Amino acid sequence: MRQYARSLLMLFMISSQMLSCTGPELQKHLASERDIILYKGGWENNPDIRPYKEIASELGLTTKVVDGDFINRREEFFDTNGQRRFKVLIIPGGEHMYWFEKRPRKVEPPPKGLTPDKINCQGVHNILDFMKSGGSVIAMCHCGTTLFSSRAGWLNPNMEEGRLGMWDKTHPNYQGWFNWMCDSYAFEGIIVGPQETNRPYPKDIFLPLKMNPENEIVREANLPPVIHIIVTGAGSIIPYKNQPLDVVAWFPNGTAAIGVVPYGSGRIILSGPHPNITGQRAEKWREKMMCGDYARWCGLTGEMIRNNRKIIQSNPDPDGPEPDWALAKAMLSYAHKKAAN
Repeated sequence: MRQYARSLLMLFMISSQMLSCTGPELQKHLASERDIILYKGGWENNPDIRPYKEIASELGLTTKVVDGDFINRREEFFDTNGQRRFKVLIIPGGEHMYWFEKRPRKVEPPPKGLTPDKINCQGVHNILDFMKSGGSVIAMCHCGTTLFSSRAGWLNPNMEEGRLGMWDKTHPNYQGWFNWMCDSYAFEGIIVGPQETNRPYPKDIFLPLKMNPENEIVREANLPPVIHIIVTGAGSIIPYKNQPLDVVAWFPNGTAAIGVVPYGSGRIILSGPHPNITGQRAEKWREKMMCGDYARWCGLTGEMIRNNRKIIQSNPDPDGPEPDWALAKAMLSYAHKKAAN
């Protein structure tokens, strides 16, 4: 019996010694693995990021917030065996002209609080290869979605034109960002925004979106036929011939607002609207966007800002935050489940 006890003690000591040698490296490796990666888009407090961290927590999923340097490093996406290190990448709304190493020849200084990134073509191909291998991406707003489209349209003046009062100026057809920067894209089609109700930008409006009852995400969320979701610069998703698009929701004009696009063995959820921004968070966000420094940065005059305040007061969320949150949660659940297969 004593001999047996001594053997067990010796085995325990050997095991402890082995773990003390390899444990830190193992822990370091495990700490680098996450279910969900959230790109912060240059903002320390991007309004799309915190809600999705909360949703991930509700789903029991781990998260990590990253910058452009992470996106550029291939080893962050794949291990030495070529296996994906995470399941879902979330790309928020924001100002994507400041996210990349290559920028237009003339670009305005960034708004206060935004730190420019330098994502390069290696980073672009990391994202696309991640999807090809079976990973999922959720891209938000006009900025996030048009990274992936072959073409894009902005029915609004740019910042410089807005400051000059050129409010009739539009840019209806140009290359999507990945396509312009690296000759690569994931969606053969055009995404055109803002919606007519949201011009001139920025306007954050609760719009009634019609849900697609045939879509898996909508069925999982058990949503009513129509829900009101906050929309800013979101564009209509218009596929070209032979481009598959599984529509999740439509804008009031009948064009696709949210849709799932297959790419390789993976997929991207293009979500112009922000179902993840709800309740008081949505109210604070649109007050800041439509009436604060950002509105002035976009060139809005004092009269336009006063009119925006009237719009906010006349445009509450009639069905509350619950269906929006349920949709955002179902989107993340779907993205993670599909990537896990």
